[in-house]
Amino acid sequence: MPALLAFEHKLLKHVRHLGLLDPGDRVVVAVSGGADSVALLQVLSAWRDRLKLALAVVHVEHGLRGEESLDDATFVEQLSRQLLLPFFLKRIRLKPLLLERKGESVQAVARERRYAELQAVAREWGGTKVAVGHTLEDQAETVLMSMLRGTGLAGLSGMPAQRQPCVIRPFLQVSRSEILQYLDKKRCGFRVDSSNENPKYTRNRLRHELIPLLKTFNPGVVSVLSRQAAILREEHHYLDEVARASLESVEVGRTKDSIVWSRSRFLTFPVPIQRRMILLTVGALRHKPGPLGSEAVETLLQHVVHGTSGSSGRFADLDVVREYDRVTFMNVLAGRLSRLQREVSCTWSFPGSIHWPVTGQTIEGRIKKTKTIPSRRNDSVAYLDADRFSHELVIRSWRPGDYFCPYGMGGRRKKIQDFFSDVKVHQADRSQVPLVVAPEGILWVGGYRSDHRFRVTEDTTHVAVVRIRAAGKKA
Repeated sequence: MPALLAFEHKLLKHVRHLGLLDPGDRVVVAVSGGADSVALLQVLSAWRDRLKLALAVVHVEHGLRGEESLDDATFVEQLSRQLLLPFFLKRIRLKPLLLERKGESVQAVARERRYAELQAVAREWGGTKVAVGHTLEDQAETVLMSMLRGTGLAGLSGMPAQRQPCVIRPFLQVSRSEILQYLDKKRCGFRVDSSNENPKYTRNRLRHELIPLLKTFNPGVVSVLSRQAAILREEHHYLDEVARASLESVEVGRTKDSIVWSRSRFLTFPVPIQRRMILLTVGALRHKPGPLGSEAVETLLQHVVHGTSGSSGRFADLDVVREYDRVTFMNVLAGRLSRLQREVSCTWSFPGSIHWPVTGQTIEGRIKKTKTIPSRRNDSVAYLDADRFSHELVIRSWRPGDYFCPYGMGGRRKKIQDFFSDVKVHQADRSQVPLVVAPEGILWVGGYRSDHRFRVTEDTTHVAVVRIRAAGKKA
């Protein structure tokens, strides 16, 4: 077994201390052809026998730099052959993707697609880890980028050495100068990406303009930023755990596409924990990667959570609504499906029974030749004058513009939407309420109030009794 170079030995102790690799791991190595990734591949190759590692090389070609990009792929393939390692080339075409995702940066989209391809190879090849070559300087640049965007502790924590489910960064405490010295000792060449000099990318300007300026104030600023990130990451993780525990007492409902809070319970927590609870809730529901920005979090907190009942907003791909003591987070697509439920409509041959598919309830109707009705109110039963409406009934969800004349209001009209607000039916639940509708108008808002126009009077000779039974409950 060949002896390790000093750099390889020092780094192996660091990796073992962090638990980044286990004996027998199958490691997918992301290799762009640049100095950092080539050094990572060489180091992992040197550890193969000691850790009984299986390695595979993946190069993702983005199709943005023409011949230079193709030459990078060829270089990495040849290096893989020299090391007797399996090689996977993944080509992605960013230009069509960028047209679909206008407003997103090239680098952000490329990074997202690159990680997706790496994970795909890991699944295909049976990989247990995906290794990437981020360095001390990359960490400092990431922290500065986060400072400029105002991302809070999450961004200032930088990149972790291990990210779930299986991404590892063995070089986060290694400087570029150490890497270049190592490659020089190994007499190993590498490629230089010309786009790394392009000032249109913010990261490049940080690397070539801001960090050199900061070094005039503190030559060790890169290490300082990295240490700061490590400290803030520990604090960030601790506060996240506090926020997760707090959410358990706040959530009153959860489905695959929605989470419902008790607003009054939420407001008992300090504002810093409230912000984290928002981020954790949003993160649990969002289909797109990436956190919600700090401005969006503040807007959601101030204008929805602290807003009046009925306040709402769309944040990325989520709709958030406050109604009375409930705050509902719902995926936009799920919200559209919920709104489609309002179009549920079932023809009912009255008298008889009908199934209400939205909730599984059964609605039953019969006619009796007496006008004697119970004096005590029962919201699950409506008593109507059967001779005042046609018996070709429809059971459906409410629609914007629907109105009726609530019993007890002397025949005054009221929009169904306003009635729901008065009796505090949450918006998410309104499409579940069945309306019993005749050609002459809405007879009954099922389970709530019948219409004054169809009430039983002294002149009534036939009483229609309409009843709602819960799902699974028999008469």
